[in-house]
Amino acid sequence: MSAPYRCGTVAILGRPNAGKSTLLNALLGEKIAITSARAQTTRGRLLGVLTRDDAQLLLYDTPGVHRGQAKFNLAMTDDALEAAREADVRLLLFDAAGTWDEPEERLAGLTAPTFLVRTKCDLRKPSPVAGVERFADVFAISAQDGSGLPALLERIVRELPESPALYPADTLTDKSLRFLVAEQIREVAFELLRDEVPYSLAVEVEGWEETDTDLRLRANLLMERESQKAIVVGTGGRVLGSIGTEARKRLGERLGKTVHLNLWVKTDHNWSKKPARIRQLGYL
Repeated sequence: MSAPYRCGTVAILGRPNAGKSTLLNALLGEKIAITSARAQTTRGRLLGVLTRDDAQLLLYDTPGVHRGQAKFNLAMTDDALEAAREADVRLLLFDAAGTWDEPEERLAGLTAPTFLVRTKCDLRKPSPVAGVERFADVFAISAQDGSGLPALLERIVRELPESPALYPADTLTDKSLRFLVAEQIREVAFELLRDEVPYSLAVEVEGWEETDTDLRLRANLLMERESQKAIVVGTGGRVLGSIGTEARKRLGERLGKTVHLNLWVKTDHNWSKKPARIRQLGYL
């Protein structure tokens, strides 16, 4: 008799920059989550669907849990904790060189099964963690070179409930292509502007015209204050031009089409303090 099929939810948890988005992309073998050296790049739960012959894993990348008190940061932390409470399996990611603190303790106290996943182990040997007996299992991985991922996947599958698949086999995420395109543009902006870019920069795709070979986009880079726009535009529009050029290149490679992208910088006053606007942008 063949083994029963399994399907369930897996919450990928941890503080900012623990490697959650990188792990999601590595497990899927496709990039759907943007990555950045900037903390708190992930702004809401992002579902990645991994379908195998024996199981379907519903993997949720979540915002980093930290002590920030701003309304948007609190909403993101609440979103991550809600995902954790609802999940069949929880992965608590902890940097190999990290210092255990309140965010980890908060997540470690959730109901089992929770796996402690030490990340970035290709760069350094994991530092000791007290109380590892609280976890259902402990793994050392590198999402960059793939070490430890097969063992982690097999262990996750064993914890999932018996259930038929909930999504068609060819589903990768429940997010729209328009959202993923906006996120790709935001990733490029974060990379090119580095510490200069305001954290609250958001991207909204307004225009979308598609043929078999071409995609014409119009997108807005949204700033919360008028004074921030000059940083993104740059002298003579050079910074904005560089963002557009790199985003067109990456989107073209990803979509297999010629991408025509018109970028504009606009002010959307205090969007991160408006729950309805946050949801409209797809972040929560």
